[in-house]
Amino acid sequence: MENLQIFTHDEPGYRPLIDYGSWRVALLNACPMYLPEHITYFDKHLETDEVFILLSGSCGILLGGQGEKPYNTSCIWLCPGKLYNVPAGTWHTLFMMPGGKLAVIENRNTGIANSPRYYFEESERLLLIPSLSL
Repeated sequence: MENLQIFTHDEPGYRPLIDYGSWRVALLNACPMYLPEHITYFDKHLETDEVFILLSGSCGILLGGQGEKPYNTSCIWLCPGKLYNVPAGTWHTLFMMPGGKLAVIENRNTGIANSPRYYFEESERLLLIPSLSL
C-alpha cells in the first residue's frame, strides 16, 4: 500500500522493526529466556525511557529502583492497551508467559554501551524476584 509500511514479528524473542530519527519500535515475543524461572539479571537504560505495550498474553515487569544495584523490587502485571513507561536509570526486567507479545519503544541507540546489567547470584534471587503468584 502506498505511504504505509506494515511490519510483523512472530518468532520468539526481540526484533527492532522501525527506526526513525532517535527512536525505535520493536516487538518482543515470549521465549524461554523470559520465563519467570529463567530471570537472571536486571538492566537499566541510562539514555532513554522504555515504553512497553502488552499486545497479547501475560507479561510483567519487575522494577528495582535507581540505586547502584536493584533493590526493594516490585512486580507489575501488564494490562492490554495501557502504556508502561520505565524511566531512564530504573532497574527492570521482564518476564513473559508463553504466548506473550509486547511492543517496545525506546531510543534507537539503546544497547549494552548505555544499559548496564546486574546479574544476580542465586542466593539473591528470593530477595530480588518476589513470588509472582502464577
